Amino acid sequence: MSQAIHLIEYGDPASVQLPAPTAEALMRTGLVEVEPEASPGRWLLRPQGKVGAVSVGEFEVRVAPKVPINRIVFMLAHAMGGVTWQEQSVGVEHDSDIVHVLAEAYLRAVSRALRPGLIQGYRLAEESLPVVRGRIRISEQLKRRPGMWLPLEVSYDDFTIDTAENQILLAAGERLLRNPLVPVVVSRRLTAVTHRLAEVTRLMPGAPLPSWRPSRLNLRYQPALRLAELVLAASSFEHRGGDVRIDGFVLDMPLIFEGFLTHALRAALLDLDPTTTVRGQFPGFLDEADQVPMRPDIVWLSSANGPLAVIDAKYKAERISGYPNADVYQALAYATALGLPDAHLVYACGNEPVSSYLIRGSGVRVHAHALDISLPPADLLHQINGLASLVLPGNALNR
Repeated sequence: MSQAIHLIEYGDPASVQLPAPTAEALMRTGLVEVEPEASPGRWLLRPQGKVGAVSVGEFEVRVAPKVPINRIVFMLAHAMGGVTWQEQSVGVEHDSDIVHVLAEAYLRAVSRALRPGLIQGYRLAEESLPVVRGRIRISEQLKRRPGMWLPLEVSYDDFTIDTAENQILLAAGERLLRNPLVPVVVSRRLTAVTHRLAEVTRLMPGAPLPSWRPSRLNLRYQPALRLAELVLAASSFEHRGGDVRIDGFVLDMPLIFEGFLTHALRAALLDLDPTTTVRGQFPGFLDEADQVPMRPDIVWLSSANGPLAVIDAKYKAERISGYPNADVYQALAYATALGLPDAHLVYACGNEPVSSYLIRGSGVRVHAHALDISLPPADLLHQINGLASLVLPGNALNR
Protein backbone atom coordinates (compact mmCIF):
# COMPACT_ATOMS: atom_id res chain seq x y z
CA MET A 1 0.00 0.00 0.00
CA SER A 2 1.52 3.32 -1.10
CA GLN A 3 1.84 6.22 1.31
CA ALA A 4 0.15 9.25 -0.25
CA ILE A 5 1.41 12.81 0.22
CA HIS A 6 -0.98 15.55 -0.91
CA LEU A 7 0.22 19.10 -1.65
CA ILE A 8 -1.14 22.21 -3.35
CA GLU A 9 0.78 24.12 -6.01
CA TYR A 10 2.76 26.95 -4.36
CA GLY A 11 1.18 25.85 -1.06
CA ASP A 12 2.73 24.87 2.26
CA PRO A 13 5.63 22.41 2.19
CA ALA A 14 5.43 19.01 3.85
CA SER A 15 8.01 17.46 6.14
CA VAL A 16 8.14 13.71 5.56
CA GLN A 17 10.31 10.73 6.42
CA LEU A 18 11.80 9.27 3.22
CA PRO A 19 14.58 6.83 2.39
CA ALA A 20 17.45 8.67 0.71
CA PRO A 21 17.08 6.78 -2.63
CA THR A 22 13.37 7.71 -2.73
CA ALA A 23 14.15 11.37 -2.04
CA GLU A 24 16.78 11.41 -4.78
CA ALA A 25 14.37 9.78 -7.25
CA LEU A 26 11.66 12.29 -6.34
CA MET A 27 14.09 15.14 -7.05
CA ARG A 28 14.54 13.85 -10.60
CA THR A 29 10.82 14.05 -11.34
CA GLY A 30 10.83 17.83 -10.84
CA LEU A 31 7.35 17.75 -9.29
CA VAL A 32 8.51 19.30 -6.02
CA GLU A 33 11.68 20.74 -4.54
CA VAL A 34 13.24 18.28 -2.11
CA GLU A 35 15.42 19.64 0.70
CA PRO A 36 17.08 17.69 3.53
CA GLU A 37 16.14 18.68 7.06
CA ALA A 38 18.24 18.65 10.21
CA SER A 39 16.58 15.48 11.48
CA PRO A 40 18.12 12.39 9.78
CA GLY A 41 15.86 10.87 7.14
CA ARG A 42 13.42 13.79 7.02
CA TRP A 43 12.94 15.81 3.87
CA LEU A 44 11.01 18.98 3.10
CA LEU A 45 8.84 18.71 -0.03
CA ARG A 46 8.13 22.18 -1.39
CA PRO A 47 5.55 22.52 -4.21
CA GLN A 48 6.39 25.09 -6.87
CA GLY A 49 5.02 25.63 -10.39
CA LYS A 50 4.45 21.96 -11.23
CA VAL A 51 1.24 19.96 -10.81
CA GLY A 52 0.54 16.25 -11.22
CA ALA A 53 1.30 13.03 -9.42
CA VAL A 54 4.23 10.65 -9.22
CA SER A 55 4.66 7.19 -7.76
CA VAL A 56 8.17 6.84 -6.34
CA GLY A 57 8.87 3.50 -4.73
CA GLU A 58 6.30 3.05 -1.96
CA PHE A 59 5.25 6.71 -1.96
CA GLU A 60 2.78 8.73 -4.02
CA VAL A 61 3.17 12.49 -4.20
CA ARG A 62 0.28 14.48 -5.63
CA VAL A 63 0.31 18.23 -6.23
CA ALA A 64 -3.10 19.73 -6.95
CA PRO A 65 -3.33 22.91 -9.05
CA LYS A 66 -4.21 26.21 -7.40
CA VAL A 67 -6.92 26.86 -10.00
CA PRO A 68 -9.84 24.62 -11.05
CA ILE A 69 -8.62 21.77 -13.20
CA ASN A 70 -10.97 22.70 -16.05
CA ARG A 71 -9.03 25.96 -16.40
CA ILE A 72 -5.83 23.97 -16.90
CA VAL A 73 -7.62 21.90 -19.53
CA PHE A 74 -8.70 25.09 -21.27
CA MET A 75 -5.17 26.57 -21.23
CA LEU A 76 -3.69 23.30 -22.43
CA ALA A 77 -5.99 23.42 -25.44
CA HIS A 78 -4.36 26.69 -26.49
CA ALA A 79 -0.83 25.74 -25.45
CA MET A 80 -1.10 22.57 -27.57
CA GLY A 81 -2.08 24.48 -30.68
CA GLY A 82 -5.84 24.64 -30.46
CA VAL A 83 -6.83 21.10 -29.46
CA THR A 84 -10.48 21.13 -28.47
CA TRP A 85 -11.25 19.48 -25.15
CA GLN A 86 -14.89 19.21 -24.21
CA GLU A 87 -15.26 19.52 -20.43
CA GLN A 88 -18.37 17.36 -20.33
CA SER A 89 -16.60 14.53 -22.17
CA VAL A 90 -13.74 14.39 -19.67
CA GLY A 91 -15.65 15.03 -16.46
CA VAL A 92 -13.25 17.75 -15.29
CA GLU A 93 -15.90 19.63 -13.35
CA HIS A 94 -15.93 16.89 -10.71
CA ASP A 95 -12.38 15.56 -10.93
CA SER A 96 -9.38 17.08 -9.17
CA ASP A 97 -6.89 14.38 -10.27
CA ILE A 98 -4.82 15.64 -13.20
CA VAL A 99 -3.62 12.09 -13.99
CA HIS A 100 -7.20 10.85 -14.29
CA VAL A 101 -8.15 13.83 -16.44
CA LEU A 102 -5.22 13.37 -18.83
CA ALA A 103 -5.76 9.62 -19.11
CA GLU A 104 -9.50 9.99 -19.69
CA ALA A 105 -9.01 12.81 -22.18
CA TYR A 106 -6.48 10.77 -24.14
CA LEU A 107 -8.69 7.68 -24.10
CA ARG A 108 -11.64 9.58 -25.52
CA ALA A 109 -9.52 11.37 -28.13
CA VAL A 110 -7.80 8.21 -29.39
CA SER A 111 -11.13 6.31 -29.43
CA ARG A 112 -12.64 9.00 -31.68
CA ALA A 113 -9.54 9.05 -33.89
CA LEU A 114 -9.52 5.29 -34.47
CA ARG A 115 -13.27 4.78 -34.79
CA PRO A 116 -13.28 5.05 -38.64
CA GLY A 117 -10.17 2.88 -38.82
CA LEU A 118 -6.39 3.30 -38.72
CA ILE A 119 -4.90 5.76 -41.16
CA GLN A 120 -2.30 4.44 -43.58
CA GLY A 121 0.62 6.05 -45.28
CA TYR A 122 3.65 5.37 -47.43
CA ARG A 123 6.89 4.29 -45.78
CA LEU A 124 10.22 3.62 -47.47
CA ALA A 125 11.01 -0.07 -47.07
CA GLU A 126 14.38 -1.69 -47.78
CA GLU A 127 14.53 -5.49 -48.13
CA SER A 128 16.26 -8.45 -49.73
CA LEU A 129 13.79 -10.05 -52.17
CA PRO A 130 13.91 -12.78 -54.86
CA VAL A 131 12.07 -10.45 -57.29
CA VAL A 132 12.35 -6.81 -58.28
CA ARG A 133 10.10 -4.46 -56.33
CA GLY A 134 10.59 -0.72 -56.55
CA ARG A 135 14.21 -0.02 -57.39
CA ILE A 136 17.38 -2.06 -56.99
CA ARG A 137 19.94 -0.64 -54.56
CA ILE A 138 22.95 -1.34 -56.75
CA SER A 139 25.60 -0.15 -54.27
CA GLU A 140 24.15 -2.36 -51.52
CA GLN A 141 23.88 -5.31 -53.94
CA LEU A 142 27.55 -5.02 -54.89
CA LYS A 143 28.63 -4.54 -51.27
CA ARG A 144 26.66 -7.46 -49.83
CA ARG A 145 26.60 -9.92 -52.74
CA PRO A 146 29.37 -9.25 -55.26
CA GLY A 147 28.87 -11.40 -58.36
CA MET A 148 25.45 -12.64 -57.19
CA TRP A 149 22.07 -11.63 -58.60
CA LEU A 150 19.75 -13.10 -56.00
CA PRO A 151 18.38 -12.11 -53.61
CA LEU A 152 18.07 -8.49 -54.71
CA GLU A 153 18.56 -5.50 -52.45
CA VAL A 154 15.56 -3.28 -53.22
CA SER A 155 13.74 -0.27 -51.83
CA TYR A 156 10.09 0.57 -52.37
CA ASP A 157 7.23 2.63 -50.97
CA ASP A 158 5.04 0.47 -48.74
CA PHE A 159 1.44 1.54 -48.01
CA THR A 160 1.04 0.56 -44.37
CA ILE A 161 -0.59 1.28 -41.01
CA ASP A 162 2.90 1.41 -39.46
CA THR A 163 3.00 5.21 -39.64
CA ALA A 164 4.55 7.77 -37.29
CA GLU A 165 1.06 8.82 -36.18
CA ASN A 166 0.04 5.29 -35.17
CA GLN A 167 3.40 4.67 -33.47
CA ILE A 168 2.97 7.79 -31.31
CA LEU A 169 -0.58 6.85 -30.32
CA LEU A 170 0.58 3.36 -29.35
CA ALA A 171 3.51 4.70 -27.33
CA ALA A 172 1.26 7.04 -25.32
CA GLY A 173 -1.32 4.33 -24.73
CA GLU A 174 1.29 1.87 -23.48
CA ARG A 175 2.86 4.55 -21.27
CA LEU A 176 -0.52 5.12 -19.63
CA LEU A 177 -1.09 1.38 -19.19
CA ARG A 178 2.24 1.04 -17.38
CA ASN A 179 1.39 3.85 -14.99
CA PRO A 180 -0.05 2.63 -11.65
CA LEU A 181 -1.63 6.04 -11.02
CA VAL A 182 -4.05 5.64 -13.94
CA PRO A 183 -7.45 4.40 -12.67
CA VAL A 184 -8.13 0.71 -13.36
CA VAL A 185 -11.41 1.47 -15.17
CA VAL A 186 -9.53 3.72 -17.63
CA SER A 187 -6.73 1.17 -18.09
CA ARG A 188 -9.20 -1.56 -19.02
CA ARG A 189 -10.82 0.58 -21.72
CA LEU A 190 -7.42 1.77 -22.94
CA THR A 191 -6.23 -1.83 -23.34
CA ALA A 192 -9.00 -2.48 -25.86
CA VAL A 193 -8.03 0.62 -27.83
CA THR A 194 -4.30 -0.19 -27.93
CA HIS A 195 -5.05 -3.72 -29.17
CA ARG A 196 -6.15 -2.09 -32.42
CA LEU A 197 -2.57 -0.85 -32.82
CA ALA A 198 -0.99 -4.25 -32.15
CA GLU A 199 0.66 -4.47 -35.60
CA VAL A 200 2.35 -1.07 -35.27
CA THR A 201 6.05 -0.85 -34.41
CA ARG A 202 6.67 -0.12 -30.73
CA LEU A 203 8.94 2.83 -30.00
CA MET A 204 11.92 2.33 -27.73
CA PRO A 205 11.45 4.08 -24.35
CA GLY A 206 13.43 7.32 -24.28
CA ALA A 207 13.93 7.38 -28.07
CA PRO A 208 12.93 10.55 -29.96
CA LEU A 209 9.40 10.47 -31.31
CA PRO A 210 9.03 10.04 -35.08
CA SER A 211 8.10 13.23 -36.88
CA TRP A 212 4.66 13.84 -38.37
CA ARG A 213 3.09 16.78 -40.15
CA PRO A 214 -0.51 17.99 -39.86
CA SER A 215 -2.34 17.27 -43.09
CA ARG A 216 -5.80 16.62 -44.46
CA LEU A 217 -5.17 12.88 -44.18
CA ASN A 218 -4.40 12.90 -40.45
CA LEU A 219 -6.87 15.64 -39.50
CA ARG A 220 -9.01 13.36 -37.31
CA TYR A 221 -5.86 12.12 -35.54
CA GLN A 222 -4.51 15.53 -34.60
CA PRO A 223 -6.25 16.06 -31.21
CA ALA A 224 -5.19 12.57 -30.09
CA LEU A 225 -1.64 13.12 -31.35
CA ARG A 226 -1.28 16.39 -29.42
CA LEU A 227 -2.53 14.67 -26.29
CA ALA A 228 -0.21 11.71 -26.91
CA GLU A 229 2.76 14.06 -27.13
CA LEU A 230 1.66 15.71 -23.89
CA VAL A 231 1.33 12.34 -22.13
CA LEU A 232 4.79 11.27 -23.30
CA ALA A 233 6.39 14.61 -22.38
CA ALA A 234 4.69 14.83 -18.97
CA SER A 235 5.89 11.34 -18.03
CA SER A 236 9.29 11.50 -19.71
CA PHE A 237 11.06 10.72 -16.41
CA GLU A 238 9.58 7.20 -16.30
CA HIS A 239 12.51 4.98 -15.36
CA ARG A 240 14.17 3.15 -12.53
CA GLY A 241 16.49 5.15 -10.29
CA GLY A 242 18.58 2.35 -8.79
CA ASP A 243 16.01 0.14 -7.05
CA VAL A 244 13.32 2.86 -7.02
CA ARG A 245 10.61 2.75 -9.66
CA ILE A 246 9.28 6.14 -10.87
CA ASP A 247 6.00 6.70 -12.72
CA GLY A 248 3.67 9.63 -13.09
CA PHE A 249 2.79 12.88 -14.79
CA VAL A 250 4.26 16.32 -14.19
CA LEU A 251 2.84 19.41 -15.88
CA ASP A 252 4.88 22.61 -15.92
CA MET A 253 2.33 25.36 -15.20
CA PRO A 254 4.59 28.30 -16.21
CA LEU A 255 5.10 26.66 -19.63
CA ILE A 256 1.37 25.96 -19.97
CA PHE A 257 0.55 29.57 -19.08
CA GLU A 258 3.14 30.86 -21.53
CA GLY A 259 1.77 28.63 -24.30
CA PHE A 260 -1.80 29.69 -23.57
CA LEU A 261 -0.93 33.38 -23.50
CA THR A 262 1.07 33.10 -26.74
CA HIS A 263 -1.74 31.43 -28.71
CA ALA A 264 -4.62 33.42 -27.23
CA LEU A 265 -2.86 36.77 -27.51
CA ARG A 266 -1.72 35.96 -31.06
CA ALA A 267 -5.35 35.49 -32.10
CA ALA A 268 -6.39 38.74 -30.40
CA LEU A 269 -3.54 40.79 -31.89
CA LEU A 270 -4.06 39.43 -35.41
CA ASP A 271 -7.72 40.39 -35.13
CA LEU A 272 -6.54 43.95 -34.53
CA ASP A 273 -4.13 43.87 -37.49
CA PRO A 274 -4.14 40.78 -39.76
CA THR A 275 -1.08 42.04 -41.67
CA THR A 276 1.18 41.51 -38.64
CA THR A 277 2.76 38.41 -37.12
CA VAL A 278 3.23 37.21 -33.53
CA ARG A 279 6.33 35.18 -32.64
CA GLY A 280 6.79 33.08 -29.52
CA GLN A 281 10.25 32.70 -27.98
CA PHE A 282 11.57 35.40 -30.33
CA PRO A 283 15.32 34.93 -30.89
CA GLY A 284 17.50 38.02 -30.55
CA PHE A 285 20.50 39.56 -28.79
CA LEU A 286 20.84 42.20 -26.10
CA ASP A 287 24.22 43.51 -27.22
CA GLU A 288 25.57 44.96 -30.46
CA ALA A 289 28.11 42.13 -30.86
CA ASP A 290 25.39 39.45 -30.68
CA GLN A 291 27.04 37.73 -27.71
CA VAL A 292 24.20 37.91 -25.17
CA PRO A 293 21.15 36.02 -26.47
CA MET A 294 17.61 36.83 -25.41
CA ARG A 295 14.26 35.11 -26.03
CA PRO A 296 11.23 37.21 -25.13
CA ASP A 297 8.13 35.06 -24.74
CA ILE A 298 6.04 37.04 -27.26
CA VAL A 299 6.98 39.67 -29.85
CA TRP A 300 4.40 41.36 -32.11
CA LEU A 301 5.94 42.22 -35.49
CA SER A 302 5.11 44.31 -38.52
CA SER A 303 6.78 43.49 -41.83
CA ALA A 304 7.14 47.21 -42.50
CA ASN A 305 8.07 48.58 -39.07
CA GLY A 306 9.64 45.66 -37.22
CA PRO A 307 8.78 44.99 -33.56
CA LEU A 308 5.54 46.59 -32.36
CA ALA A 309 5.40 45.19 -28.82
CA VAL A 310 7.17 42.76 -26.48
CA ILE A 311 5.32 40.70 -23.87
CA ASP A 312 6.71 38.32 -21.25
CA ALA A 313 4.59 35.75 -19.41
CA LYS A 314 5.10 35.40 -15.65
CA TYR A 315 3.16 32.64 -13.95
CA LYS A 316 3.57 33.91 -10.38
CA ALA A 317 4.56 37.16 -8.69
CA GLU A 318 7.04 36.11 -6.00
CA ARG A 319 6.58 39.08 -3.69
CA ILE A 320 3.22 39.72 -2.06
CA SER A 321 3.92 43.46 -1.88
CA GLY A 322 4.39 43.88 -5.62
CA TYR A 323 5.79 42.57 -8.86
CA PRO A 324 9.37 41.25 -8.71
CA ASN A 325 12.02 43.84 -9.53
CA ALA A 326 13.97 41.34 -11.63
CA ASP A 327 11.00 41.01 -14.01
CA VAL A 328 11.00 44.78 -14.58
CA TYR A 329 14.75 44.73 -15.27
CA GLN A 330 14.23 41.95 -17.82
CA ALA A 331 11.37 43.76 -19.55
CA LEU A 332 13.43 46.97 -19.73
CA ALA A 333 16.29 45.05 -21.39
CA TYR A 334 13.92 43.56 -23.98
CA ALA A 335 12.34 46.91 -24.83
CA THR A 336 15.74 48.62 -25.11
CA ALA A 337 17.21 45.93 -27.38
CA LEU A 338 14.12 45.95 -29.64
CA GLY A 339 13.90 49.76 -29.74
CA LEU A 340 10.44 49.89 -28.16
CA PRO A 341 9.03 52.56 -25.80
CA ASP A 342 6.96 49.98 -23.87
CA ALA A 343 7.28 46.46 -22.52
CA HIS A 344 4.57 44.28 -20.98
CA LEU A 345 4.67 41.73 -18.17
CA VAL A 346 1.63 39.45 -17.86
CA TYR A 347 1.08 37.57 -14.60
CA ALA A 348 -1.30 34.70 -13.88
CA CYS A 349 -3.60 35.21 -10.88
CA GLY A 350 -1.53 38.19 -9.85
CA ASN A 351 -2.47 39.89 -6.61
CA GLU A 352 -1.63 43.38 -7.87
CA PRO A 353 -3.54 45.94 -9.97
CA VAL A 354 -2.22 46.91 -13.39
CA SER A 355 0.90 49.00 -12.82
CA SER A 356 3.16 51.07 -15.07
CA TYR A 357 6.75 52.05 -14.36
CA LEU A 358 8.51 54.82 -16.31
CA ILE A 359 12.17 53.86 -16.09
CA ARG A 360 14.54 56.73 -15.25
CA GLY A 361 16.79 57.93 -18.06
CA SER A 362 15.41 55.48 -20.60
CA GLY A 363 11.99 56.73 -21.65
CA VAL A 364 10.80 53.11 -21.48
CA ARG A 365 7.58 52.30 -19.64
CA VAL A 366 7.09 48.79 -18.27
CA HIS A 367 3.47 47.69 -17.79
CA ALA A 368 2.53 44.85 -15.45
CA HIS A 369 -0.83 43.16 -16.07
CA ALA A 370 -2.56 40.41 -14.09
CA LEU A 371 -4.80 37.78 -15.71
CA ASP A 372 -7.23 35.91 -13.50
CA ILE A 373 -6.90 32.39 -14.93
CA SER A 374 -9.55 31.09 -12.52
CA LEU A 375 -12.22 32.90 -14.57
CA PRO A 376 -14.52 30.96 -16.92
CA PRO A 377 -13.01 30.58 -20.41
CA ALA A 378 -15.17 33.25 -22.07
CA ASP A 379 -14.27 35.81 -19.39
CA LEU A 380 -10.58 34.90 -19.57
CA LEU A 381 -10.54 35.39 -23.35
CA HIS A 382 -12.32 38.72 -22.82
CA GLN A 383 -9.42 39.71 -20.55
CA ILE A 384 -6.97 38.69 -23.29
CA ASN A 385 -8.80 40.88 -25.81
CA GLY A 386 -8.57 43.79 -23.38
CA LEU A 387 -4.86 43.13 -22.94
CA ALA A 388 -4.38 43.16 -26.72
CA SER A 389 -5.91 46.63 -26.94
CA LEU A 390 -3.50 47.87 -24.25
CA VAL A 391 -0.54 46.46 -26.15
CA LEU A 392 -1.38 48.50 -29.26
CA PRO A 393 1.49 50.95 -29.93
CA GLY A 394 0.47 54.53 -29.15
CA ASN A 395 -2.58 53.50 -27.12
CA ALA A 396 -3.36 56.32 -24.71
CA LEU A 397 -3.72 53.87 -21.85
CA ASN A 398 -0.13 52.77 -22.40
CA ARG A 399 1.34 56.24 -22.03
